[in-house]
Amino acid sequence: MRIRRLHACSCSEAQARTFSSLFTNKNPITPELRYLTAKMAALLPFGKVAAFLGELLPLPAQTTAGTVRNRTMKVGRRLQKTAEVFSASSTTAPGGLVVGLDGGYVRNRHQRPERNFEVIAGKVLTSEGRATRFAFVRNGGAGAMNAVGLALRKCGASESTSMTVLTDGDAGLRAIHRQVAPHAEHVLDWFHIAMKFTNLQQFAKGVNAVADHGIRSHALAELNRAKWQFWNGYFQQGLIGLVHLRQWAAARCFDHISALKKLQHALLDMIRYLELNADSMPNYGKRYRAGQRISTGFVESAVNEIVAKRMVKKQQIRWNRRTVQSFLEVRIHVLNGTLEDAFRHWHQGFRPIKHLSPLPASA
Repeated sequence: MRIRRLHACSCSEAQARTFSSLFTNKNPITPELRYLTAKMAALLPFGKVAAFLGELLPLPAQTTAGTVRNRTMKVGRRLQKTAEVFSASSTTAPGGLVVGLDGGYVRNRHQRPERNFEVIAGKVLTSEGRATRFAFVRNGGAGAMNAVGLALRKCGASESTSMTVLTDGDAGLRAIHRQVAPHAEHVLDWFHIAMKFTNLQQFAKGVNAVADHGIRSHALAELNRAKWQFWNGYFQQGLIGLVHLRQWAAARCFDHISALKKLQHALLDMIRYLELNADSMPNYGKRYRAGQRISTGFVESAVNEIVAKRMVKKQQIRWNRRTVQSFLEVRIHVLNGTLEDAFRHWHQGFRPIKHLSPLPASA
């Protein structure tokens, strides 16, 4: 039913301009409706959720996209306040944990000073394969940074738990790793290394295969040798090989070959990238044969499902850096399957878990 709201007297000191004519404990919406609205808004655009609720529920007043957004953000703010309660885990992780970090960009509502801002998303994988997602705005404050720690505690992480953190080598992501899990092992994503080598090989293939066949073959052979050395854990040998290849490409006798000049500049960027992450390059071949993770593919999927599908792809909506964290909290709980548990914690009797009683034995 529709509840009328009355205007407060201007002579009173009440902060609220209007108040409900029916006592509803400051919230006239039932927990079931708030749960349904928040869950659908985390998966669908606000306008489509409003249209669906208008068709589904016998509401005398039409639900707008702004109403759906406000209800969802209110649920997200409450999730942020009670995050410590939901992160408590009664069990300790029996095996090691694998943490992946990556980032995605969303459109900013205010184009100044930035048109886009970055959202850091990731996953925590247990030895049983259970995944816990998390996300926060980069430079979003200590509360946003705490999202990684809460996800780790939810998976049962302790000081004695062995952890492996995989990133693409970004300095900001490595700073987050050192702040949240300073004792964890950091592994540089092999996929990014392989893609950089593919880019170098494309520059080498740009050399004329007829007039300069020997130069082209030498550059490709040295790149393949360096890639093999990095794959098998020979970091120093591989790095020295790239340095020698760059010096060879910078020779004056090759000034007429423009492709080698491009290769020279790309090699310089590659060498700097590898030197900055020298402590994060293990024996990838050995880890791969042992069944351990060497790539951040599972994190790329997390960025896609948390950020891209709802907030970027085919979505023209713009987001506010200061308020988007509340929406991220709701979407993460929906994807992790914990939103219903949160409502059970808030509201006694909300969707009680039915325990199936055993069937009586037949005579």
